[in-house]
Amino acid sequence: MNELTYETVRDWVMSDPSTDGNMSVFTIKRRFRIAHERAEAFMRRLIEDDIVSAVGKPRTILKTNK
Repeated sequence: MNELTYETVRDWVMSDPSTDGNMSVFTIKRRFRIAHERAEAFMRRLIEDDIVSAVGKPRTILKTNK
């Protein structure tokens, strides 16, 4: 079984999968079928890397690869 990496989550988020420019912990949790705490950890890193905004629910995707 492949271990889910931050890079995999980051690339998926940056592809703007919802096409509305927003992302949430719940969306990450649901897409990758992971625990809420792990999805939160990924979101914290996305915020630190300025990929997702720190404020708002859902949060705005600041960088995309489109």
